[in-house]
Amino acid sequence: MAIQHTSDKEGVINYASTLSNLSNSPDDTTSPHFTLPEQYALLRQLRREVIERYRPHLQDGPGPIRMMARVVGDLERECRAHHIDESIIRSEIVNRTIGDIDLRKVTECVGNPGGATDYRLLADELGIALPGEQFHGYTATGETYLWLRSQMMECERELIEQHHFDTRVYDNYGIGNPMLRERLASEMRQWKLPITKEQVALSLGAMDGIDKALRGMHLYFRNQGMQDIGILFPSPGFGVPEWQARSFNYRLHYFHTLPEHHFKITAEQLDTLLDEHPDIRLFYLTITNNPTAFAYTFNELNALHDVLRQHRERGHVVYILADLAYIGTGQPETDYERMATFAPQDVLAHTIFVGSFSKTYSLTGERFGWVTCGDPAIMSVIAAAWTNTMATLPGEWQLRYMAYT
Repeated sequence: MAIQHTSDKEGVINYASTLSNLSNSPDDTTSPHFTLPEQYALLRQLRREVIERYRPHLQDGPGPIRMMARVVGDLERECRAHHIDESIIRSEIVNRTIGDIDLRKVTECVGNPGGATDYRLLADELGIALPGEQFHGYTATGETYLWLRSQMMECERELIEQHHFDTRVYDNYGIGNPMLRERLASEMRQWKLPITKEQVALSLGAMDGIDKALRGMHLYFRNQGMQDIGILFPSPGFGVPEWQARSFNYRLHYFHTLPEHHFKITAEQLDTLLDEHPDIRLFYLTITNNPTAFAYTFNELNALHDVLRQHRERGHVVYILADLAYIGTGQPETDYERMATFAPQDVLAHTIFVGSFSKTYSLTGERFGWVTCGDPAIMSVIAAAWTNTMATLPGEWQLRYMAYT
């Protein structure tokens, strides 16, 4: 395929025309043999066009972060379709849209290859790397990859023989197998929270768990005769739950946190908001915040619990929807202190926790999440959100999830 470089009046290569010629060519697989400066210019032209294509849709349902991630993904694919060199793609496109770590792209090796600071091994150690896969000069053994599949088989055997549970057939409750739910209850008990498997439901990542919790809690409130149900979102924060709550017809209340408070809502501010908005029944709280990276301290959380306790005593019951996505990524002792604030029975009974392995184990694509209700009676009601949306959870996914626990 011959590449036609058309020029404008100043003699500058017109890559829009070149791009059009490429797109209309019947043979897009032939290398265009652009020079490096031409490839840089073509990438920038592609970037402008992709952004313009997405600009009208930025306010659509997926949310700006997800939309930005799609922009980056589409741009990378278009660059490769036009044979732009990988080194140029890496230098010109930096994906800072979603907290996802692609371990296949880790290149750092400090010191001896294969040693403790050879970070290329991470994909191999976490079971992502295929046997024999090449990682920037390192050949993966695939031992963990194969071990995980062996563990899946053992987990399936134990489920069938000891629990009479077959993940290949319908789970009538749709909340996941009891063996895995017990393991996740144990995960919660490490924080000294007295959780049983009856209080746990599996989810396809934290986002799915939040969605189902919001759906189920809306049913719970409606069963109590409430019509206008409000939810409080401190901002800045994770935007997806806001869209989810809006789709379930919650009344959204936003509170813009301040730099002097490290972008965290204070007990005094929460007290005022609850006085002003008696319809608020849910409080979405990210213990360690995304995108601000600030985390609530032991004392700050206890102060919030005290405010909620005082309002409960006056008849205004508010439940915390606690997003634990980043719990486990900080200092263990401080995470332990934070979670200990939820141990008092009255606090625990009014909290719904959403957990995930996405950040703590860099397993974003696996979608390992779960929901824990501090009050078993609440779980018995909101479980309908699983039964009526999933019917049953994927069998192979449950087994792989178990292999990691």
